[in-house]
Formats: sequence, C-alpha cells, structure tokens
Amino acid sequence: MESMDNYTQVNKELAEKYGERAFMYTEYPHKKFWSKKFDDTDYRTVLKNIDNNNSPILLYLHIPYCQQLCWFCTCHLWITNNYEKVKQYLELLICEIKLYHNFLEENSIVLNIQEIHLGGGSPTYLKKEEFIRLIQELKSIVNFKNIHEFSIEIDPRRINKEMLLFYHEMGVNRISFGIQDFDPKVQKAINRIQPAHLTSDLLTGDVRRYFHSINFDIICGLPNQTPESIRKTMESVVEMSPDRVCLNYLHISNNFAPHQKLLEKNSELPNLLERKSLFHVAQEVLLNGGYLRTGYDHFAKPNDGVALSMEKKTMAWNALGYTPGECTEVLGLGVHSYSNLNGINYSQNIFEELEYSKALKNKKFPIFRGYQLKKDDIIRRDVINSLRSYFNVNFCEIEQKHKIDFKKYFKNEIQRLYPFMDDGIVTLSEDIIAITELGKVFTDRVCQNFDSFIEQ
Repeated sequence: MESMDNYTQVNKELAEKYGERAFMYTEYPHKKFWSKKFDDTDYRTVLKNIDNNNSPILLYLHIPYCQQLCWFCTCHLWITNNYEKVKQYLELLICEIKLYHNFLEENSIVLNIQEIHLGGGSPTYLKKEEFIRLIQELKSIVNFKNIHEFSIEIDPRRINKEMLLFYHEMGVNRISFGIQDFDPKVQKAINRIQPAHLTSDLLTGDVRRYFHSINFDIICGLPNQTPESIRKTMESVVEMSPDRVCLNYLHISNNFAPHQKLLEKNSELPNLLERKSLFHVAQEVLLNGGYLRTGYDHFAKPNDGVALSMEKKTMAWNALGYTPGECTEVLGLGVHSYSNLNGINYSQNIFEELEYSKALKNKKFPIFRGYQLKKDDIIRRDVINSLRSYFNVNFCEIEQKHKIDFKKYFKNEIQRLYPFMDDGIVTLSEDIIAITELGKVFTDRVCQNFDSFIEQ
C-alpha cells in the first residue's frame, strides 16, 4: 500500500478538481427528483402489484427519538427526555402497521418479509414493554418464522447486557453499534461522550454467540480527528472485532441539520483532502487487521455474509448499507422512512409527526413523495450500483441484462470519463470501466457521470 505522504501528495490536486460532493446513490435517482404528486392512491397501486412479485422484502421501522443531540447527525430525529412522547409515536407506528394489515387482508396479499431492521434515532429508546408490544403488532403483517435477519441499531451509552439478551429473546440476531470515534477530544466536539469500554464491556462471549453479525459505524471528518487519532480508534475497532464496519464520511447539511454548525464552534473541521486522508488511514488499519473492503465505504471479515456475497456478486446496497443481497426490496414504516418495491417503485413517508398522524387518522398511507423508474433509470441504477459496490462495470453484463449496446448507449458518458482516465481515477478496456485504487475515494464522482438527472 502506498505511503500516506504519497497518497496526500497525489490527491491534493485531485481533491481540488473533483472535490465537490456528489450523491451517495443509496437510490437512483436521488430523492430530490421524486414527485410530491405521488400519493396514497399511487402507493396502493404499488402494493397491489406486490401480489405478482414474490421477491424477499426487508421491513424497516423508523424510531426517530433520541435523548441527546449528537452534533454530527443527519438522521431524521427528534430530541426528548419525555418517554410519553416515544409511547405516543409508537401508537402512530402501530396505526400504520394496522393500516397495512387491513389493506393486505382486503386484497389477499401476503408480504414475503424475510428481514427486519429497527433504525432511528435510537430504537434502543424503547423499553421492554413497548418493544414487546411492537413485535406483537408486527406479527399481523410478518410471519416471524420466515425472518432470517432481525437487526437493531444500538446506542452503547444507553443499553446494558441484560437488554441485549432481551433483544436476543425477542428474535434480534444482528446488532449495529453507533461508535463514530473513540477519541475523547473528538467525542467532546461532537457532543457524544462514549468511552470505548462501554462498547467492549457489552461484547461478552455470550453476546457474540447470540448475534450472528455485529456492525460498527465510524465517521471520517469529525472535528479534532487526526491521522494519529483515527489510527488509534481503528486499532481499538479491530481489537473489538466486529463483523462489519461502516466507514462513512461526515456529511455536512446545514439546511437539513442546522445543529451541525455547533461542530465548528470550538474546533475546525477537516477539509476534503484531510477527510480522504483520514479514510485512507482507517482503511489501512482495517485491511491490515484482516478485513476486506466491501464496496465504497464498508468493510467486513472474509467469512461475513457481505464479504461472501461480494465474491458471488450478489451484494446489495441500500440506505442501511451493504447487505448480502437476500432482500433487495425495502418496505419502510414510520416517519421519513422510504420504500423500494417491485424493483421499480420508490416512495418516502411524511417527515413531520403531525402530518403523519393526520394521514393515518384518515386511513391513508402517509406518503410524502415517490417515483416509478423508467427503463433508462433501471439501466443507470445498475451501472451506478456496480461502480459503487465493485468499483467496475462490465459492459457485457449490462448488455445481456438490458439488451443494449453499452458503448452506443453511454457514448457521451464514456467520453466524459477521459479526464478521469488522464488523472488515473479510472481505466477503460474493451468491455470494462474500472475505478483504480487511487480513484476509489472519488467513486461517487465517477457514478455521477452516469446520472441523467443532473447537469454534467
């Protein structure tokens, strides 16, 4: 692996040239291009079409409440220490579950749900009584005998081993820890004091036996992060030995998350070049620790399901990260959550609790916007997913799947890649576009070249 000095030296010019942020492409096209005219009526049509599509579905439930605001966060969340508000939201979520139950029963539809994910916010905010109630309600639309993965996002500051064992008893078999960074200076700067022992103390032998996969979320680009500090954090990560690591870049969105301005109150944020250098150091520690890079910003142990699926080229990418690909369709419940159904239909729920409540009281699915993919969208989505997941796209695979001539179809896009080739970011052979090791940190910009919704 090249030295940090060479890496920094090479990338300084490229960071300035390709530095503007591109979409993460958790879906294509991006949500900003979805239509707000898409409503309850359109969504019911989508659900009715599920009857003819028996693809496995991942059920996502959004619990938006947290007890404390982390200043880096761009999740859709609300802060409260009043647990009654959490219980009130749970009642609304149950109303949405019942709405689905009634609709599915009336139309003789059986959802092929095989995975469940609880995210937020902090789904660990729910106490045992409310968690049990939620599971009981879900049984009206989920056959739990068919669930092979049930995951929940964990806040190590507000959980104990007893609660983890309770989750196991309730069927949870995968847990994802919000770590971000173990350095005390960084934690103070992001308003998330979380000593490393809080996590390591939870990962006892029996906990590891009960959960078949453990994930850590880490962020590159936080205030006070240095190459030395993130190296120590990642060495601690490797020592704690999670099965997967999500190594995200800090995303700044002051319009959506104005609280992020607090990050720069007492310290300066790393610039683009520094963020990419931090990623490089973190990646180096993970690779030396035996992890494989599974897509743009994820890593996994060689025997983990994601790593094995990457080798088989069945790995899937969605808003929850990279998955082994058993469930490529998503059904989202709760505020802000989004769905991807029938392979061509996107939709997203209402953001605000009051509007969410009004829709449910009127027996309407709480849809905020949606989009139905056209053939061109599907082709481009496959190209972008291949680049983001495997750092290459094989022309023959796309041609066989979609019955097109790749070079003719993407003539302009290929021409626009020439500057990337000159800069050593991509290579172009007779039938493959490949992103180089140097170019991997600019993968999102290469993907953007195939996005027909934005000006190139």
